[in-house]
Amino acid sequence: MPILVVTGDPGVGKTTVVMHVAEVLKQRGLKVRGVVSREVRRNNTRVGFEFIDLATNETATLASTTGSGPRIGKYLVDLEGCRFAVKVLKEAIENSDIIICDELGPMEFKSEEFVECVGMMLNINKPIITVIHRRLEHPAIDLFRNKASFMINIDIQNRNKAPDLLLDRLR
Repeated sequence: MPILVVTGDPGVGKTTVVMHVAEVLKQRGLKVRGVVSREVRRNNTRVGFEFIDLATNETATLASTTGSGPRIGKYLVDLEGCRFAVKVLKEAIENSDIIICDELGPMEFKSEEFVECVGMMLNINKPIITVIHRRLEHPAIDLFRNKASFMINIDIQNRNKAPDLLLDRLR
């Protein structure tokens, strides 16, 4: 089954591309499940990140400037939020046609449970679309890159064409 990897600079539109692909696939009648991560802003300032369950739109904190947990820059990773993402991804493994995981990044990888779940995804027979942090080095990331049937580096020039390229690879 295809593993499609999306990467690119921060803020270029990786999550937007993946969410657009998920919507098109749902319109085609496929069961698309998984998580996406997005910025949380207050007063035009980024204060953290959250996970969104693609099936329910339920959210959980990934990281914030307040709270507790392992530190990445100015953010504290919410390990309970990572457990939420693991639960959603395990449900996707069991009950979906296509799995979406945005993103495999340094914040998410502060959770051992998340890393284990990512490893499980490599051993299933379903299409996966994942966003990989462009500079993260980790054995699990190497496996995804090596098993990928398609990788695209999103940039300003190709971000409008990227959804069609990904959808073509899933046909």
